[in-house]
Formats: sequence, structure tokens, C-alpha cells
Amino acid sequence: MGNWSPLVPPTLVEIPAAVLAREELERNIYASYDQGASYRQYLDYRSEGDTRLTINGNRHYRTPHGHLPSVTTILSATQGNKAALERWAKKNPGGREAAAARGTRVHSLMEEYLLGVNKDPVIEDEEISAFWDGMPNLLDKLGRVIWAENPVGGAFPWTIGGDGVSRVWHPGVHVEENWGWAGAPDIVAEYKGKVVLGDLKTSNGPYYGKWPGSDTPKNEYGMRRAGFMKYSKCMMQMGAYAMALEHTVGIVPDILMIFVSMRERNQVFAVQGGTIEKWKQKWLDAVNKYYGEYLPSQVAIDVEVIDGDA
Repeated sequence: MGNWSPLVPPTLVEIPAAVLAREELERNIYASYDQGASYRQYLDYRSEGDTRLTINGNRHYRTPHGHLPSVTTILSATQGNKAALERWAKKNPGGREAAAARGTRVHSLMEEYLLGVNKDPVIEDEEISAFWDGMPNLLDKLGRVIWAENPVGGAFPWTIGGDGVSRVWHPGVHVEENWGWAGAPDIVAEYKGKVVLGDLKTSNGPYYGKWPGSDTPKNEYGMRRAGFMKYSKCMMQMGAYAMALEHTVGIVPDILMIFVSMRERNQVFAVQGGTIEKWKQKWLDAVNKYYGEYLPSQVAIDVEVIDGDA
């Protein structure tokens, strides 16, 4: 079954669920874990306290390699247009919060559906219902579910924080420094004998897998460009999760899938093989930009502010 077979089945992994003492965590956090070692080095790792942390206004995760920035934090710093987002937020007061709440609710429905907890939910909110409609038919194409927001059946307990939040991580590929990241995948499941890493997005507009060409109608160019930028950002996110999954739990996805939920229709994008490697490299380029350019620029800004106050 693709790359799933080398994994130790969850039923064969018996690890005490007790949270390690803080002193033991501190003693092991940097010394015991190696960038190039197997995921088995983490079998005894447990974390306590909040798994998600806010540092300098950005989301980070507690990991064996310290507090690592989330995948979305790195993407927002290197790929996003913050000025454009702020302009949109001013023109659409409350829109950002509403979109976040909608996404959270649809993700919750997805998790319950995949786990079989609630296959026929009663949705009173008409907007949520519109975004959820049609999604079950797409999710039904997946086979055995391995991960739905969290590992299924208590598998991979080292990925689950003391607060119940799950994440995977990667210390990065820099030869001298920890340029790592962490994040929480949506879906890992089987599909026709292969392992799928899936991500669910709610969107007001469609995604596009190609940059708009010269033959694109002028009245569609902006929409298609925005759709491609969303697609690209999501594929980079999936590349990051794919690398982190392999590093943290030994799962190597064969296929990356994006499930796009919209009011009137849904989309599914799937890539595999060399295309996955392309998006992994684009992700690593973003990581280099984040640690090599963005973070040093923030330190410089802080220094200027301090000097100014002096």
C-alpha cells in the first residue's frame, strides 16, 4: 500500500501516555533529537502545557526542537501581501473573523464525518450548510483514515500535546542552525492503495492550478490570478506537512490533495511524484527567506525602535 507498509501499526506501538516531567523535557529538548535520525527517536517524547503558542504575535508550536513557527506563520511572512489583506479587512469589517469561524466549523464537520462520529449533521446555519453541501461525496472516496485533525485511534501519541492538540514538525535542512517549522495536517488517509495527505479549504472564489495565460479574458484575470496564488500557497503548505509527516511519524504521502469548499460547488486538486518534490522545494525556499531575510529584518526594526526611544 504505497509508502504506508514500513510504518509500525498503531496497535503494535505501546507507549505510556504519562507526560514527562518538565525537567526531563528541558534536559532532552535540544540534545537528544537529531535532524537526520528516524522518527523513532520521538517515541518517548511528550509535551505538557499549551501546544500552540503566540510569540511576537505569530503562532508557534511546542516541539522537541523548541518553539517552532507554524507553517502558516512562515507563509504569511514570505508569501502574503499584508497591506492588501489589511485593505480588504477595512473594506469588509468582520469579514476576516467570519471566514475564520466558517473554516473552523467546516473543519469540525469534516473531522466528525471522517471519524464516523456524525455522518448526517444537522446544520442550521445556511451559509455553513452551503459550504458543507457536496463535501461528503468527495470525502467518501477516501479509504482508511489515518489522521483527521488528530491521529486516529490514539496512534502516534508523541504528536499529541498535553492539551490534546496534535502537530507534526521538522527541524529544517540548514546544516548549522534550526530552521524548522511545525503544523497540524487536516487529513491523512488511504486512496486506491496509496497514502493521501489532504487539506480542506473554504473559499469564496475558485482555486486555479495554473497562472492565467495571455488568452485569459480580462474580466477573469484577477480572479484566476488570486485563485492560483491561493493554490500555490496551499501546495507549499502541503509540501511542508509532507516533509514534517515523514520526519515525525514516518509517513511518506504519495498524493497531495486540496479539497476546496465553496457555496455553489467544490473542487479537488491532486498532485503526486515529481510535482510534490517541486512544492517541497518551493516550501524550503520560503523557509530560507523567513529565517534568512524576514526574521533578521524584524530584529533590525526592533533595534531601530529601541534606538529611537533612547
